[in-house]
Amino acid sequence: MCRNEDSATVGRVASLFWCICHNRNDNIWNDNIKTSSQVGRMAFAVWNEWFIVHQLQCHSVPVGDLMPVRWEKPGASWIKCNVDATFVDGSGVTSMGLNFRNTNGQFVVGLTQWQQPVY
Repeated sequence: MCRNEDSATVGRVASLFWCICHNRNDNIWNDNIKTSSQVGRMAFAVWNEWFIVHQLQCHSVPVGDLMPVRWEKPGASWIKCNVDATFVDGSGVTSMGLNFRNTNGQFVVGLTQWQQPVY
């Protein structure tokens, strides 16, 4: 469908489709109904973030030596969320992972997700 389009157009179409599907699922599972204008604004916001990230990725500057990151436990009765993402160079595939740990460092819940490019 988007084989002859540039990446910005593909991003807009993918963002719109994702927001429509997200809205449908939110309606079915949470009885949360949005107007078409709200879905359109959400699609624009999602696409705008996608576009900014891809522009930054194209103009990234090499980073010097990084200090290793160590997990620090959250305060009493708090839960900490650690987030990581990756962009597979040349493939357009994006993936992310989340994990939540309690004060004792015990795993509570996690999530992984990947997004294949739309061509």
